[in-house]
Amino acid sequence: MASSTAPLTEPQLQALYDILTHDEVYAEIQDFRSPRALENYGPPFGQSSKEPSHYPSLQTLVSRFLVPLPGLKNVPQSFWNDQVAPLIETLEEAELSESYDKGTLGIRKTLATAISALVEYPVRGVFGGFDPPPASWADEKKYDLNNAADLERAFKDLMLQAVYGSALDDMFAKTARTDKIEDHTPEVQAAHEYILVNLASFMHYTLIKSPKGQQLLGLIDHINKLLPYTMIRQTLKIGNVASMISAMVKVTLAKMSVASVTNWMGFTQGSDEGMNLMQNITSTVLHWDIRQFKNRVNQIEKSKDAPTKAQLHTVKNYLFKSRAEHEALRERSFQNSESIVHVILKNNGSSTHMSRKSHALLLEYLTMKLSGRDRDQLNRILCHSNPDHLTQAVREMVSAYEPVIRSVHNAVDLSETLYDFEIFLRDMIKLSKLPSDPDKRAQAHIPTVGDFIQLLKKHMRASHKFMHACAKNGPEVTKWFQDYAKHAVAQFRRRSDNETIGGAGDLSTPLQDMWKSLQTSQQKQLVNILDAHSQYLVKLHAASRERLRTVIMSPTTNHPVLKGTGSAPGSRSSSPAPTRLHHKQSEPKMTGKKNERETQGEGDVAGPGAYLARWQHLLDATWITPGEATGGHVRGGGFKSVVNASGTTVESDETLQPTDSESSSIAAKSDYDDQRNDATEDSTHDGEGQSRQAQNEVDEDVFEDARERLDALGLSGDEKKKQDDLRVDIQPVIEALGKQFRELLAQRSIET
Repeated sequence: MASSTAPLTEPQLQALYDILTHDEVYAEIQDFRSPRALENYGPPFGQSSKEPSHYPSLQTLVSRFLVPLPGLKNVPQSFWNDQVAPLIETLEEAELSESYDKGTLGIRKTLATAISALVEYPVRGVFGGFDPPPASWADEKKYDLNNAADLERAFKDLMLQAVYGSALDDMFAKTARTDKIEDHTPEVQAAHEYILVNLASFMHYTLIKSPKGQQLLGLIDHINKLLPYTMIRQTLKIGNVASMISAMVKVTLAKMSVASVTNWMGFTQGSDEGMNLMQNITSTVLHWDIRQFKNRVNQIEKSKDAPTKAQLHTVKNYLFKSRAEHEALRERSFQNSESIVHVILKNNGSSTHMSRKSHALLLEYLTMKLSGRDRDQLNRILCHSNPDHLTQAVREMVSAYEPVIRSVHNAVDLSETLYDFEIFLRDMIKLSKLPSDPDKRAQAHIPTVGDFIQLLKKHMRASHKFMHACAKNGPEVTKWFQDYAKHAVAQFRRRSDNETIGGAGDLSTPLQDMWKSLQTSQQKQLVNILDAHSQYLVKLHAASRERLRTVIMSPTTNHPVLKGTGSAPGSRSSSPAPTRLHHKQSEPKMTGKKNERETQGEGDVAGPGAYLARWQHLLDATWITPGEATGGHVRGGGFKSVVNASGTTVESDETLQPTDSESSSIAAKSDYDDQRNDATEDSTHDGEGQSRQAQNEVDEDVFEDARERLDALGLSGDEKKKQDDLRVDIQPVIEALGKQFRELLAQRSIET
């Protein structure tokens, strides 16, 4: 380990860069919960490009990758300032509910953490740059599609070829000549396989392993059932492009109501004009959820263990308090380790006396009311606002994309393309849907990562045909996207030739300077954290590589959805069998816990991707209200009670039980909850709790287990060992250098 006065080593620089970008990206995303965030965002939202952005990482990605997109780059500035910005600001002002108050990890939290875990990688690439390739990088290489190391190496080689070579031009030219992946270079074939496996892993984790996966799948299913595919396909068959676009706009965006006519003529102003097809679908899906939440609220109110009407009324009024009052009550709950409903009642002077069952129902009552309010707000903003920013934004995008649509329409049968997408979506829903009944789910086949790989392989032919047709028959639109792709990969080139290879790339010197500015005592503390985090990253990527190897070597399954047009000739079969197999590499046992991990099925095993552990860590680190009125503890997103509540299906009022791997990874929390349930099932909450010392000991065990949830993703071969490096607190690094790092990114975004 380097001395406190020495510069950081390459692994330490990488660890520091990883910690700071991981925190910065999520902090910027979280800041959008507050109003007026766009005022200091920067382009394309009006602010001068020469002024530092308060959100440098997100603003850089938007400016460099989103704004230059073919078609989107043609929208007027008013599109961003007059349509998109007001829509975002309205959503911020709506103050949608927090996971802390609801006691669950909602869909918004799940998606926000997933986006953060994925976005931090391009952020590091843009600001640090890819290391230049070695002198022998252009030599022809061989890759084994059944070798995990080869697939990973092929992807990295292809990225280098794209950033510093001519790989993009070669791929576009080859795609114009053939629609078969086997005709591409071995490097492209292996990288394609690597991307496909990782995409399948993401789909599996999102829809199967995530507590909100089935609810998200239900949302997709509802939308899919409401889409008028037949009418849209018939419209896309219209030969004249202008007529086709006009018809599609009328089908999806036209509003036929008296108010729309009187507003247009000037007889009325601000009247609700009704909804178009797009908004009707959105509103219908939201109202289905609202109806279910109301039904559950009625059940709670009529329950024999229901809280008093005064208590229910007090909690209901919490929804109408100001943002400042919400934050104050939330902070009081956090500091005193009291449930949010207990704090609400106490703050209002209402009685806090209730049984444990009544308290649990009151927490659920608040969850249902907040969830219903969220959907009411979304329905108001997206479907009933005046002016209708959403519809106008879509109209302006259609106008800007008309040249792209015209070229693609002439090159490809869009009706057939839409049909292919419809079939893919149908198969994905059928494959991913799990029985809501716990007993039936225990007997059902849990989809595996390999199943999703096979699903993608079954349908990838359609996407290959689409790209081939565009490249062959639409040279103009192909050239637009080829130029954009070359612009995009150029953002990952190193800007400076003076920086050493490795470390933090172009930011190595600035980070070393930031490090030197710290006091020696701070350096001594932080350097140990960096060393531990460096080891954590090594184990994280090694575990991802091992899971990739496991998926590659898995046998096939006979799931009925996966039959039909399957893998292209020469491709390996890549779907694990549905039988319950034992994989020691993926089955860490928890040291000192009563329940050890049992044999788990393939559906319980996560796929490759180090970002999955980062994603899960963000979810586990989400603060959730205590489950007890007093004497409890602030929970994390990985607690069993939170996971169960997050997996509840309101329609049947049943909880989607966690998989075997999830159950075992949170067994310590289960033991704690069971002990507390046995001791206090029929007791009343009178403000007395356990001693603080005993409570802290229990909390420590619970939070250690949250880290073991990452171990369940396969972080090393010996999960019994206490891994201090995986439990190291990185907050001191963020507190010491986080502010300077944001300023550094803001300055770099201006310079480049």
